[in-house]
Amino acid sequence: MRGAGPGLTRIVAESEPCRIVADAPGATVANLGGFGYVGLEVHADRFTAEDVYVTNSLDGKTYLDFGRKGGCTGAFMAWGRRGKTLRNLTFRRCSVERSYHHGFSLNLAGANEGGGFANILYDQCHAISAGSGFEGGGKRDWSCGFDIPDAGDVEGLTVRDCWAVNCWQDGFHLDGSWDSHHQKAKDVLFERCHALNCGHRSGTLPAELYQSGFYVQSARLVDCHAVRCRKAGFLCKNEESNGLTIEDCSDTGSAYGLVVEYGGERMTVKDFVSDGATRRALQMVGSDAEVEVEVRNFAGTGKPVLLGVTERLEFVDAPGHVADLARYRARGYAMKGNRIAIVVDRPMAVLEVHGPSVNRVNVAGVTVEYYPPRPLPAD
Repeated sequence: MRGAGPGLTRIVAESEPCRIVADAPGATVANLGGFGYVGLEVHADRFTAEDVYVTNSLDGKTYLDFGRKGGCTGAFMAWGRRGKTLRNLTFRRCSVERSYHHGFSLNLAGANEGGGFANILYDQCHAISAGSGFEGGGKRDWSCGFDIPDAGDVEGLTVRDCWAVNCWQDGFHLDGSWDSHHQKAKDVLFERCHALNCGHRSGTLPAELYQSGFYVQSARLVDCHAVRCRKAGFLCKNEESNGLTIEDCSDTGSAYGLVVEYGGERMTVKDFVSDGATRRALQMVGSDAEVEVEVRNFAGTGKPVLLGVTERLEFVDAPGHVADLARYRARGYAMKGNRIAIVVDRPMAVLEVHGPSVNRVNVAGVTVEYYPPRPLPAD
């Protein structure tokens, strides 16, 4: 199905849902725009969407309560199945504004695991202001710009030159593993992606507050940048040893620059810049890791680097999880064999080790260097 362009071929659904459903292999949707209660669903292999623009809005500023009209989990939604792998999906130059829930999503229908996705490409796509707050009246809404995937394993996922702006929770979200659930991620690449101002609209109501630019597990991130996100610019897990690589990435003005939860075993972080973090520039656990972080313009009241705990960011400020947070902070994580190189732009006390981890964190491989401002050239 091909139109003459998103501004020329317009599908308008003012009162009832219009779903474009690809349920046979090899389908293409291109060069059109969807306005109002419009969504796109993929159920089959070898799907391509190019130059498709969707807004779940009619006046360009007001969100529509799509949930009352039959639901819309994602404006660009791919549904997998238990025991099946959905393959070869391409989204190129696709954009969504004011999506009721997620902008782009990969998920399993009726299952948390047991299926997956392979060979997925998001290229030059945009998720603008994803998440309306209508999900559960905002109390459980964790809408993300790119929820890829929510449930299901993934192998061969590339996200390139994509932007997530002003999303309700995370800009880019790769769900990962948690109690009684496991998600495998292999050959995942984020390249030249940007997340701006994510998490600020969600207030304090949701039970889980991610509110970060990039929330990923095992993946490679290259030349990616976050700006002024409510929690972390980069909130990462390292589910598989040697599975997390971050190269030439930066955060500007978020509460946390880079956070690595749980594992961090044999992860690699090269040339990461935290500029203007308001709480921590770096917070991590991990062993046998190679980490390089430059701290600029730190704006917090404490120390910019915390080792031995990640404070379980998704529970911070969530009243329903106070007990979980207390238990988490009581844990002492061991760290050894790391090479953590910190560069700061002015003399300051840099390093803090979480109390329960004090005797379990080996700081022999931690170095701190101070690079004063370069002198002005002589006349």
